[in-house]
Amino acid sequence: MLALMDQTPEPVAVSDDDALIAQAAVAKLRPVAEARTDIRMVVQEQVDIVVPLPAAAVAQIFKILEAMATQTPVSIIPHDAKLTTQQAADYLNVSRQHLVNRLEAGDLPFEFVGSHRRIRYGDLLVYEGEQRSVSRAALQDMADIAQDLDL
Repeated sequence: MLALMDQTPEPVAVSDDDALIAQAAVAKLRPVAEARTDIRMVVQEQVDIVVPLPAAAVAQIFKILEAMATQTPVSIIPHDAKLTTQQAADYLNVSRQHLVNRLEAGDLPFEFVGSHRRIRYGDLLVYEGEQRSVSRAALQDMADIAQDLDL
């Protein structure tokens, strides 16, 4: 996924002090995130500012804070980001040629920008999920066969 960094801001990495703040925030926010509820966040500066946050945003903020608490760098990649074939192959951990073969076979949507193929990140996530399902089904079939044969 490192190849994606040229399309996204630098990953958020934090200091030890920031990690401690994030740990405290995670502890306070965990029950709210697990309850999947909307919240109103109060920012106390010179004047209180109340910011409504939908449950989906709370869940994402919680994930970011969890990563920050363990000092794990985080990047946010928009689903409509256009990736090169090399970036997409790096993400899937396959060779670029294998990915190009899958593109040409119609397994994954792409578009040409000039003479270069581009894959939308959201489409790549869908493809990855589909491939994981196919793999799980194949493993289950193998396990069923092994059980039928008393192996």
